[in-house]
Amino acid sequence: MNSLEYIDRSVSLLINEYNDEIEMEIIKYQDHYKVVVTICQEDPPYKDFIGIGTDKMSARGAARKALRELYSIAYQK
Repeated sequence: MNSLEYIDRSVSLLINEYNDEIEMEIIKYQDHYKVVVTICQEDPPYKDFIGIGTDKMSARGAARKALRELYSIAYQK
């Protein structure tokens, strides 16, 4: 099996504590998980941020890494 072929894929939407809509895509490959999270707003204030995380063991670990990256970019202080 080619490592670029995914086994499973799901997309979900959630609203965070800043009232931003986050789209989370979880992709399961044969040997790892990859999660891509995005904030894209079509109305002012315009936001367009992305975070990507990978983990060999779990989707949760990959999601945690992706969200940490997204939050560091979108909500830096």
